[in-house]
Amino acid sequence: MVRILLRGPLNVSEITTVLGLSQSNVSHSLRKLLDAGIVIRKGRGSWAYYSLNRHDTVVEIILDCISSGMKEIDNYETDMSELRMCYDKRKSDAREFFDRKASELDEVSYLMPDPEAYIADVIDMYSAGNTILDAGCGSGELVLRLTRRGMSVIGVDQSPEMLSQAGKRIASEGNSSNVELRLGSAEHLPLADSSVDGVIAHMLLHHLSEPSMFFREASRVCRDNGRCSVIELTPHEDSDLKRMQGDLWPGLDRNEVRVWMSFAGFSRIEEIVLVDGRVFILSGILDERNFNG
Repeated sequence: MVRILLRGPLNVSEITTVLGLSQSNVSHSLRKLLDAGIVIRKGRGSWAYYSLNRHDTVVEIILDCISSGMKEIDNYETDMSELRMCYDKRKSDAREFFDRKASELDEVSYLMPDPEAYIADVIDMYSAGNTILDAGCGSGELVLRLTRRGMSVIGVDQSPEMLSQAGKRIASEGNSSNVELRLGSAEHLPLADSSVDGVIAHMLLHHLSEPSMFFREASRVCRDNGRCSVIELTPHEDSDLKRMQGDLWPGLDRNEVRVWMSFAGFSRIEEIVLVDGRVFILSGILDERNFNG
């Protein structure tokens, strides 16, 4: 169980499927791991995810030992194959949701925090003439805002339907010469190494099967001293968001996201938490020494 959690958080249902165990067996084992302080639990009900407690030094040593010998534990290949299928299902579910609901998302946008409260401050972090990646560009609203400020934009989304809507919206404003839309996953960006000056992920991470993977890709496609900005929901218990917006995660812990950014090579990370507490913004610079080292 610890071995499959090394890659990232899972819920009880996913752990049950990956390991081929009964739910009662999994729940009993998770309780033992919780009591021992090896795993932590976040969320409630179907939104409860279990992850490894990397904030404890002793636990971290134990995890390093397991990681170094994980291939020697029984059923390694089977478990890893099932785990890959689990993550693939997350991605497939998210893509199907947005293809199915693309035309309806604007109607439920009232559930989300108003971007007018923060989006201009994020855009101000970038300069005219920059080439910016809008990861998870959706229907293209941020793409348009960036082009109006004299930037070239590459918009990436995994949903063909969302990209179609973005293309129509951008064409209607006559800004298509500075925009390129590409079909692809934020965890495997369809961009060359060191090809953009900046990356923006606006309300993206809570839709990703493996949010931490995004930052590795962001550091790969950013040029030295390029900027990555993330605008994301703080942890919440709003079940309507999950049902109507296709969320995989009930918000994210900004300290955990900061660790992901730092590990990927982003430094000088600025943090903003909006007054209502529903949104946080993290923005960092890709340091050449960190990236190369």
